[in-house]
Amino acid sequence: MHWIGRSIVLLALLVIAAAIFWPDAWRASGDNTAKKSGAEGEVAPQTEAGTVLDTPSTTSDDNPHVSDMQNPLTRALDGMLASHGEVFKDSEGGLRDQIEDADRRLSGIKSDIRSAMRNANRQIRVPGQNSPLVMMVVLEGVTKDELGFYGHPGKTPLMEALAEQGTVFESCYAGPSVDIARFMLMTGSGFSKGKARNNRIAEMMWNSGYRALLVDGTNWMSPFERRQYDEDVQAEVDEITGLPAKLTFNGAEAKIVANHNDNAGDDISTVDLLVGQSRELLLNRPSNRPVYIEYHFAVAADDPKVREAQIADIDQKIGRLFHAMHVARSGRSMVMVVTGLPRADMPESEGILSESNLQVPLMIYRSHSKNVAKIEEPCGLLDVMPTLASVITSSRVPRHNGISLQPWMDGKPTSSRRFRWTNPSDEDQFAIRQGPWKAIFGASDQLFFLPDDPRETNNVAAQHPQVLQGLSGSGSNRPKMNF
Repeated sequence: MHWIGRSIVLLALLVIAAAIFWPDAWRASGDNTAKKSGAEGEVAPQTEAGTVLDTPSTTSDDNPHVSDMQNPLTRALDGMLASHGEVFKDSEGGLRDQIEDADRRLSGIKSDIRSAMRNANRQIRVPGQNSPLVMMVVLEGVTKDELGFYGHPGKTPLMEALAEQGTVFESCYAGPSVDIARFMLMTGSGFSKGKARNNRIAEMMWNSGYRALLVDGTNWMSPFERRQYDEDVQAEVDEITGLPAKLTFNGAEAKIVANHNDNAGDDISTVDLLVGQSRELLLNRPSNRPVYIEYHFAVAADDPKVREAQIADIDQKIGRLFHAMHVARSGRSMVMVVTGLPRADMPESEGILSESNLQVPLMIYRSHSKNVAKIEEPCGLLDVMPTLASVITSSRVPRHNGISLQPWMDGKPTSSRRFRWTNPSDEDQFAIRQGPWKAIFGASDQLFFLPDDPRETNNVAAQHPQVLQGLSGSGSNRPKMNF
């Protein structure tokens, strides 16, 4: 009779295996049995036309638990806790709190590991003249005529004092729109439609071993473009008052209470706020790495007196911070770049390819090098990144098509280049600049000799047809790029 007991055990094992490996079929069989018994004892509901309605059935899978945990391990534990609530009902709240805490800790550990892996690729820099403190000031909406070192002394005295020991570039080109100018500055490349804008200048400084800081009062960079900075300080400006309403530091936000009361004497400007925060970072949060700090300020006022006051305020705050850092660093070599971008609301007019619309300020100061005072040869914003790469002797330079301006500053100029710009609203109109000549091609061709005619009032195309023809050879058949 032993075979009877063995048969029962074997049958039980088969039933258990079927329940484990084919649960859906097992559940379906049970459901069919339930439906059959229900059909025998009950009348199925019908519509007026006699059509039998499906009786809704619910199972334990109709409302599955959706976990908000960030990691697979803690997500699985959270799901187990939810599906076995009866077992853990006396301690479910405490267990879930512990799982949430473990999830946060695990996410933090993963973030630290990713950060450590990125830092492992950063260049190690030895203090010295090849690792200077670098400051770049980008003034959006400020023209050359509004800065003292472009022939209007007294407007920006502190920056003028640095310019006297640095190099002023008389013909630095940005592009016919603010978007093109931003692209050229950040990527070190000419602009063409369809090219993605990546923050290669910050990427280069970060990978070159610098502590990269962004102090931003314009807020046009995307979160993706900001990720290359170790510290990111930005002010959100109220459009009505023109005062900063909120300060953000590495994602954490703080309301500027002084600008929300009725006492105008408590108001703090964007420049005061941002320069004060950067001073705090530089002086009270030291780092073993050399510092690259990038300032972005916008001057959007239309009233000339208001603009003059805002630019003078920027000059005072930036100049004082620079000199304070120079003293704090005990004479360590320093580099300062002052440049600009067109106004964000610059109208597209017939003169969009004029010198006044295309050119922006550019001044570079080096504390431990002799600098040529002025450079007449044209350059562009795309040259800023390769110039910084030369100054800091970086071995992590991204691809670009600009050139280093350091040879010009050292008194060793290279060959002349040809620049080309396309009108964003009319691609059949374009301008060419090479050496002292500039031509504008379109409905009517124009030629200007800029040393004698910087305002482009005297068209000499008829007097110099060979020059116009030589410049036209690089025009319409080339890609629609700006560089």
